Amino acid sequence: MIFKVQKIEEDIEFGCEERMDDEPVMAVVTLLDEAGEEKRVKMPDQLLYDREINEGDQVIFDENGKLQKRIRGDWTERCKKANVNTEEFVSKMEALKAGKKVNWICPFCGGNVTLLEQKSSHTVIGCDSCDMRIQLENH
Repeated sequence: MIFKVQKIEEDIEFGCEERMDDEPVMAVVTLLDEAGEEKRVKMPDQLLYDREINEGDQVIFDENGKLQKRIRGDWTERCKKANVNTEEFVSKMEALKAGKKVNWICPFCGGNVTLLEQKSSHTVIGCDSCDMRIQLENH
């Protein structure tokens, strides 16, 4: 699911005790989901800096439950840069489109690529962890 970062605030709730020196500084991130529902999560502040996540950004949760920026751009170009085997990629797409079970790891985030939607007019294949989506026309 894709979320929009509404607000990032410093986490100042430690209860009766101070934050331990070995504990990371945390931030409270207010997210808005696609249905308009708000969700608040705590994330390490340094992770937000490292991943350049700011208010207004679109984000997803990675395979470890941490926020990451939504991946965008031309998937063909991304596949070329990731040295994806094109023949294998096409073969896996065709197998999923045919309804076969395929063990396919996303070349961008490590999530699982699966059949997301199949209608008479089109088939959508995508990753369950990032926003990688491929829409194929059905003939």
